[in-house]
Amino acid sequence: MAITPPSFQKDAIPTRKGWTHPRTGEILVGGSISQKNIDEYMNVPVIEVETIVEPDIVIDVEDEVDWEMEEIDLDSMTKTQLIETAKEWEVEIDPKATKSEIKELLEEELF
Repeated sequence: MAITPPSFQKDAIPTRKGWTHPRTGEILVGGSISQKNIDEYMNVPVIEVETIVEPDIVIDVEDEVDWEMEEIDLDSMTKTQLIETAKEWEVEIDPKATKSEIKELLEEELF
């Protein structure tokens, strides 16, 4: 369905809320206008989107990846670094805990 501007303001702009004044943005005629109709009126080109589906790739982790744990020296870290490490590894800690308490908790959880 083609839309047309109000007869008293031929340069009105269509929006989702109705027809608006081109300079002030004031709504001249209220009402719902679909985005499709607005795009058609404003001559917005329609872009076709192609959906590409990638096939699932299965990797046998035991055969393909040689896992090595990164060596971490908790003793040399500051309290702030320990808290950040806990956040990265999704270990819940109390930020008010002492450095040694945080270190002990990380050691229990990770090693």
